Amino acid sequence: MNAEYTEYMIKENLDGSNKASSYLRALELLQPILARKGGAFKDCGNIYEVRSVERIAKLYEFILEQQRLGERGIFGNEKPSSYWRNRYYSAAISSYRKFLVLYPFQQRLWELYIQEDVQPSELARQLEEEKLENHEVLFSETEFEFSTRSGKETLIYVKNRINQGFFRKMILHDYSSQCCITGLNLVEILRASHIVSWASDIQNRMNPANGICLSATYDAAFDRHLISFDEDYRMIINPILKNHYTNEAFKKWFLDFKGKRIIMPKRFSPDQSFLAAHREGFSALS
Repeated sequence: MNAEYTEYMIKENLDGSNKASSYLRALELLQPILARKGGAFKDCGNIYEVRSVERIAKLYEFILEQQRLGERGIFGNEKPSSYWRNRYYSAAISSYRKFLVLYPFQQRLWELYIQEDVQPSELARQLEEEKLENHEVLFSETEFEFSTRSGKETLIYVKNRINQGFFRKMILHDYSSQCCITGLNLVEILRASHIVSWASDIQNRMNPANGICLSATYDAAFDRHLISFDEDYRMIINPILKNHYTNEAFKKWFLDFKGKRIIMPKRFSPDQSFLAAHREGFSALS
């Protein structure tokens, strides 16, 4: 699981932080300490062979206690001391525990996605119904007050968070990680835009035909019904923007693309019924 966790951390590290390298280094340093001093947790001396979420949860509690003990615990005389003083070890273990839940679940979602000849509406249903085990370990109390929610509520909350992330990965994959208007392939500013919003159509939240890949500027314009796409997938501009036609920047970034067909996805073309519903937003603004 070493290679899988490393790849997972790198892919998830899109915020520009150094969490990926810090956590990987923390686990690298922690394993020989556990092998020598771990007592009941010596089996975690090769942590990537441990696949049990419950076992890692117990290890997490053990590491928290050892960090609290400081020099009196297993980290006494271990260098660098900053890793236990700043709680990097427990943070890394927590990250690995989440990985053990998320990685197999996301792998199952990908297996559903790559099915041949599956209809997008059926795929959406399958993705929504895929079961997630041990969901409670994925978010901390600071992110969600689990104690005031039912088990069903927390599961819905967690699955929605995961599904939103997977929807983005699915849409970017289908559009080869490029804006369908300009071809811009800067992943950090690409958006997986829902045609019919996440909030208004629950059944089609995970429908890949209800998604389109746009860079941030066009995503904002699309979300506000300032642009849309016609029956031939050509970009159209809301008439309320006609006063901007003389602006040079507007000409370059909007008028020059008016009437041009989008770069089509590899598998799931935007559903025309969704686009028709989106175009109705034009009249609401006029």
